[in-house]
Amino acid sequence: MRRAADLGPRVEKKAQRSSWVQGILVVDKPEGLTSHDVVQKIRRIFGLRQVGHTGTLDPIASGVLVVLVGSATRIAQFLQEEDKEYHLTLKLGVETDTQDITGKVLREEDPSRVTRPDLEKAARVYVGTSLQAPPPYSAVKHAGQPLYRLARKGVQVKVKPKRVTIYRIEVCGWDMPRVPMDVACSKGTYMRTLCHDLGRDLGVGGCMESLVRIRSGVFSLKDAVDLDRLVSDPEPERWLREASGGLRFPVAQLEEDEIGTLVEGGEIPWAGAEKEGHVSVTKAGCLIALARIKEGNGGLCLAPVKVLEPRFKELLKNT
Repeated sequence: MRRAADLGPRVEKKAQRSSWVQGILVVDKPEGLTSHDVVQKIRRIFGLRQVGHTGTLDPIASGVLVVLVGSATRIAQFLQEEDKEYHLTLKLGVETDTQDITGKVLREEDPSRVTRPDLEKAARVYVGTSLQAPPPYSAVKHAGQPLYRLARKGVQVKVKPKRVTIYRIEVCGWDMPRVPMDVACSKGTYMRTLCHDLGRDLGVGGCMESLVRIRSGVFSLKDAVDLDRLVSDPEPERWLREASGGLRFPVAQLEEDEIGTLVEGGEIPWAGAEKEGHVSVTKAGCLIALARIKEGNGGLCLAPVKVLEPRFKELLKNT
């Protein structure tokens, strides 16, 4: 993590902060806000445009939203690939156009005939890798337009299903028609669609009533800061985590001249234990670059993949 206070004169909260701010904020997103709403609030807190998140949560959902600040936005593609874990409530007997409780009711049935063993048997079908069609009210694009915009106009389109993996579905209780469940899955798996499909399979319809993301990659709810607390904190930088901490790559502590070679596009010898994959190149708590291990003329070497801080020498002067 790089703190603005470490890199220049102290500034007042919500004033323009140093462009050197870099890190990860693990936010407990409240229900009712979009993920973009959260990003906008964090942009105002740090006075930066360079803020983004690594996986959308719908307004109905709460829980772990991983937000990247400053040059850490350049590692988004790696964190977006991470697995997720959710706690949700399936409401049986109700089917909606959005596949969650906020939508227009399309069908209602008495679900009392469904037993817990029935649901657990139906859920086991979805454990493993399968194709899942994105819900009509989603941000997936068709011909350049998000599906939700088309759906609001009454336009129905067929979208190619995506391959997803569900590692675990656990029924946590039984309070018909509401059923709490825990689900661990790959990125891009829609919990709304899972609830919808389970309801259809059981013959009574179903929709998602609530959703909490309890884990995203290496981060869980215990790591998250409440958004209101973050907004009111006079020193919000203290909630920033080091950018390398969100990656599952080994960390390479290199000399300045070696880092300089990588930043300029060159390769350097690699003597680490790993023989392949990516490496996080850090200095003074800042993620400066990502490199990959490859075969070189004289053995293994590191080649640059992504440079986050090309002006790293200026950064180091302020530490």
